[in-house]
Amino acid sequence: RALALLNSCAHGRDGVADSPEQVHLSFGATTSVVVVMWVTTNQSSSTVHFGTYPGDFSTSVNGETWRFTEGNPSGKQGYHRVVLKDLKPGHKYSYRVESNGVHSADFFFQTPPAEQSSPSKFVIFGDMGKHGGSATLPHIIKEATSGDNVAMFHIGDFAYDLHDGGGVNGDEFMELLQDASAYIPYMTCPGNHEIPYNFSHYRNRFTMPTPTATPSSNELWYSIDIGQVHFISYDTEAFFAREDLVPSMVAFLEADLIKANAQAARDAVPWIVAYGHRPFYCSNIDGDDCTTKASKVRAGLEALFFKYGVDLIIEGHEHSYERLWPVFNETVPQKDYLNPRAPVHVITGMAGCNEDFGVCVNPMFGAKGEWSAVRSWLPGLYGYGRLTFFNATHVQYSQVLDHLGQVSEDTIMIVQSHHGPYKPL
Repeated sequence: RALALLNSCAHGRDGVADSPEQVHLSFGATTSVVVVMWVTTNQSSSTVHFGTYPGDFSTSVNGETWRFTEGNPSGKQGYHRVVLKDLKPGHKYSYRVESNGVHSADFFFQTPPAEQSSPSKFVIFGDMGKHGGSATLPHIIKEATSGDNVAMFHIGDFAYDLHDGGGVNGDEFMELLQDASAYIPYMTCPGNHEIPYNFSHYRNRFTMPTPTATPSSNELWYSIDIGQVHFISYDTEAFFAREDLVPSMVAFLEADLIKANAQAARDAVPWIVAYGHRPFYCSNIDGDDCTTKASKVRAGLEALFFKYGVDLIIEGHEHSYERLWPVFNETVPQKDYLNPRAPVHVITGMAGCNEDFGVCVNPMFGAKGEWSAVRSWLPGLYGYGRLTFFNATHVQYSQVLDHLGQVSEDTIMIVQSHHGPYKPL
């Protein structure tokens, strides 16, 4: 595989000089819009050919291209984006990308149905390196190509790091991930490892449905409705690297949550799930923000998410797994998940970092907080999450350990019959 990667860096995956590579998908403002991105060595044309049955590439859409150099002197610099609009719900599409007459391999993706008639499934993981993530990647690829999942969410920290080797490490990571990200929307949020060069690699490599979806935008937050779920992505790194952006982000989040809580909107899309890199709480003993009562992230966002009834908050950063009881302001109103009276937090940052030679040391020793229900950490213990929405009242989260062959380590069912703002505790 290493030899294949070296070859792909020089000639593209199919052996043709400057062929498209690192193909990945994301949702646009709605699930009827899919964004296709890829890279080439140099700037060139951007076209996607697609259709509604295998081998059908009869529809062509042109897009944009730009040169990415900031913090990327040695990486591929031709970046491409094409937006596919007005896609039909519940349809499977075949597609290939083309730049300057050279096309990629053939891929496919499926849009979610208009009405949820079966469980809606998602793959969740955080903190995945090019080397450290090698145990998790085959599972992610299998999940992405199974046809069972609507999207996958990467909760910050990519490649370790995207800018390493002048951008070559990021190229190699994204090429490895193509076997998953070319088949299923790959939704992201930034982590602390994306901070260098003012998040330039994150801003150029990914297109999310942010308020201004351009590589120059600093607004790294967004929301999207997928079936019965309103997903909100927030940027925890603004609290540490760009504090000047925090007021804008908080204003966006509040306006978005007010809209999501309008009666008609909450009836149609009852679940609200927020995700960001750094946790509000954690049992780790590494001195990170989540270990202190003076947490910047918690101080900035916890009251907002409680006020507007966010059901589930998914986080990474700590290279461990931890599931919390419903909690607000360090108060635990119950030790079950039947009609939670506060948000439930899940930390899943164990997809495989590259730190400490891949051991990912963020230890958990000693007493844990009252809010901690289950915690799991061992050096070299890797895994990811599965999130399944059965209907308007039941959602299941399962944490999967790589070495157990996709057997769930921990599973919970959250039952919420009263979606909306929480009552004071």
